[in-house]
Amino acid sequence: MVLQCGGCLPWAWSPRKVHAPPPVHAELHQNASGHTGNLPRFNWQALETKSSERAVLCRALASHGFAIIRMPTEMHEAVRQMQQLAFEFFDRPEEERYALGRLRLFKDKVVGYRELGGGTARFLEVHVLAGMGRAIPAPRVPKDLGPVAVRLHRLLQDMARILITWLAEHIAVPPAALLQCIDEASLGNLEDGDCSASVLRLCCYGYAGEEGNSEHKTGKTQVEEVFFDEHTDASYLTLAPVGSEPGLQFRDAAGTGWLDVERDLGSQQDGHFLVFIGDFLEVLTKGKFSAACHRVAAGVGQGHAKHRFSMPFLVRGQPSSRLDTREFLPEEGEGEGKDMDLLPLEGMSYAAMRRFLDLKGRRRFQGQRLLASVKPGEGDNEGQ
Repeated sequence: MVLQCGGCLPWAWSPRKVHAPPPVHAELHQNASGHTGNLPRFNWQALETKSSERAVLCRALASHGFAIIRMPTEMHEAVRQMQQLAFEFFDRPEEERYALGRLRLFKDKVVGYRELGGGTARFLEVHVLAGMGRAIPAPRVPKDLGPVAVRLHRLLQDMARILITWLAEHIAVPPAALLQCIDEASLGNLEDGDCSASVLRLCCYGYAGEEGNSEHKTGKTQVEEVFFDEHTDASYLTLAPVGSEPGLQFRDAAGTGWLDVERDLGSQQDGHFLVFIGDFLEVLTKGKFSAACHRVAAGVGQGHAKHRFSMPFLVRGQPSSRLDTREFLPEEGEGEGKDMDLLPLEGMSYAAMRRFLDLKGRRRFQGQRLLASVKPGEGDNEGQ
């Protein structure tokens, strides 16, 4: 059966049970083989050259939903630059931050600036304009933030496409079936002036509350323990360089506790990033790769005294594109490959699938600390 636009998923997406235990600090000690507990760490250069390493990575993502990778030198330099520039931007006066414009839709993509908790948490959603080499939005101060964001966006998008190709090959699915809605790293698939679908989200937590125009005012000036409640990302993948302070946590295998994966990884100076599966890959691969349940919590590192900066890159498809997997599926009656791990879809709009996944997420996760939609029907609940 092929799912047509407007239909219901023929594959039963069984939600995992959601628990609410106290945080569990998993002490993950690195051993001589380079593993953190039972979680392997990978090196990007080794992954590019060794098929055996890629196979281990794909198995880790299939079993855990996330993996730890040391980034290449060029990306590490861009990440370090972005951290410094973003801190400078988030420390600018409130009127300068909001001068970039509140969160809004630009060519069907969400761009702009927002705050939560009276300014305790601050976010800048950055995309890139095709054919122009320019970020949107791009602050005037610091002036280098826009160009560095463009460079980092290209590097992360290229890496994401490579990772998705490896994952597809691992389960014997044509990579084009999973990449069909995703922008090229150069954005050459778009007309000049159009906007990238994937977003570089600059996040900073731990500020004292301000009087101003934030979206949610709580009256509190102290950051709470959990910044973002448990959720999965409505993305294909999320690539998240390690935060300046620990905070990103993943559900453990039993689903009853939290793995503080950043505690043992140091800061962004050490050059690691986390890659984790999003809802789109879970659905398209019929659950072969499961979306990673995660949250962002304070107090798991050095407490509330320091700001935590992170820059997750959410890999998304163009909202106007369509998902159609018919040409990649074996013909009816063919024996080999008839059980391919690829959801049959016929002309389903990406935007319709996104709305479906957002609805699933709202029903599954009941947390109150999630990013509100930019408008009704436009869910955007991820935070790292």
